[in-house]
Amino acid sequence: MQQILEFFQKLLDTSDWPPRWHCGRWTEFHGWFYIISDLLIWSAYFAIPLTILRYISNRLDAKFTRAYFLFAAFILACGSTHLLDAVTFWFPAYRLNALVRFITGVISWVTVFHLIRIMPEAAKLRTHAEMEKEISERRRVEEELKTANTQLNIAQEIARIGHWEWDVAKNKISWSHELYKIFGLEPGTALDYDAYLQYLHEDDKGFVNEAIQQAFTTRHFPNFTHRINTPAGVEKILQARGEVVTDPDGEVIKMIGTAQDVTEQQKGEQQLIERTNELENMNAELQKFAYVASHDLQEPLRKIMTFASLLEKETANQLSNDGKMYMEKIVQSSGRMQRLIDDILQFSSLTASKSDYQKIDLNMIVGQVLSDMEVIISQTSAVIVTDDLPTIEAIPFQMGQLFQNILSNALKFKRPGEVPQINISARLLSSEQLTEKYAWIDEKYRTAGGLSYNWSREQFVRIVVADNGIGFNEAYADKIFEIFQRLHPAKTYDGTGIGLAICKKIVDNHHGTITAQSKPGEGASFEVILPLSQKNFLTQ
Repeated sequence: MQQILEFFQKLLDTSDWPPRWHCGRWTEFHGWFYIISDLLIWSAYFAIPLTILRYISNRLDAKFTRAYFLFAAFILACGSTHLLDAVTFWFPAYRLNALVRFITGVISWVTVFHLIRIMPEAAKLRTHAEMEKEISERRRVEEELKTANTQLNIAQEIARIGHWEWDVAKNKISWSHELYKIFGLEPGTALDYDAYLQYLHEDDKGFVNEAIQQAFTTRHFPNFTHRINTPAGVEKILQARGEVVTDPDGEVIKMIGTAQDVTEQQKGEQQLIERTNELENMNAELQKFAYVASHDLQEPLRKIMTFASLLEKETANQLSNDGKMYMEKIVQSSGRMQRLIDDILQFSSLTASKSDYQKIDLNMIVGQVLSDMEVIISQTSAVIVTDDLPTIEAIPFQMGQLFQNILSNALKFKRPGEVPQINISARLLSSEQLTEKYAWIDEKYRTAGGLSYNWSREQFVRIVVADNGIGFNEAYADKIFEIFQRLHPAKTYDGTGIGLAICKKIVDNHHGTITAQSKPGEGASFEVILPLSQKNFLTQ
């Protein structure tokens, strides 16, 4: 203990040793070479900690700050030993030198222990290569994000939609560039809630403010449509959607959402409604006109047919051959006119309402049709084979008209000298089968009439009526369903050209499709696809 006290008491005492110049045989070169080397090491050791400390002061977020300070202290202490070694050539303070070396050793080991302690965490740090890879990946993501933002801005511009954010606490509203454009304002214009209300249409301010205030209570932002007036005096219609953002305590801190300019869309929908109403009125008037006109035509036509028949009977022996031919043509033309009027009446009366549909057994419908056509079937010796048909929701008399027109068409266009062979087959189809094998029909069901319900479980029936008649060129497969369209002259095959148009309208009334396939001389096949139920269609 006495030696320790004596050590510190004589810490700066140099009387016990001579200066290093006098210890041994130092040459002038050797001595100064030693001194300069120690001073160079000391100056470098002194500069390194200063550099480290400056780095730490500029990087307050740097990891392992304590290790940096310990390392700086360790280097500074090591440099101090070299400085004292140089000083001992004139001032042999070996006790001070020993103390500094001890302190250097302690700092060295503290640094070592600290490095060992942080080594597991340091080992988890990414390498330079990993950092470069991450930087490259971030740059790629940033580029993709920049591209996505550009695409989003373009999409918003095309859709005329902008987004907004309302910081409730600060009462500050932020808008996207497109939203400023919609409101006719310069981008960056300062906005708060009251400023936003100023641009609303006077008649809409009340309900918009009430809806937003209610969102604070319900924590739900309602979707609503409202009008605005731009600074240029242009009135626009906006569709607003949003979300309410709350803090952990459930307090509303902000609202975010979008506003879309639907002015043109609303105008288009209104025009569509008006035109639809006009078309419905025109269609109703047209049907009424056709019905009334046909009825008005029937009375003079009946008189023409009656008097022509009487004249033909009373003057049968008095007319020349040409006269008889003229009279026969009058009777035939009158008959065709009568059938044409009857067909027009049928076509114009083919409407459908919810109350008209009912569950019907197609077997009974076809049976009744065959019974009504018994005479012509017997005259042509036709063979008609029918599969078991399902029960569907339909309008009974229209289904009867459908089968009667198709069968009459098959019997009319039979091949000369051959017995008509007609086969009626049916099978059920799921919506998946309809999609897979009849994609074009699937598109019709998805888009016709603006239908938007989920019909993934809908079932359909596929009915095929095939005959062995004269057939037709399939290039005219669509044309035959148009009203007054005929593929054969009236002299060869009697008819008005309305029968298949009636079939098309009946199938449309039942939200189905009808198509035809044929080749000249190889018969024809009519395919009808109908939904088993009409409820999903009628609710739209």
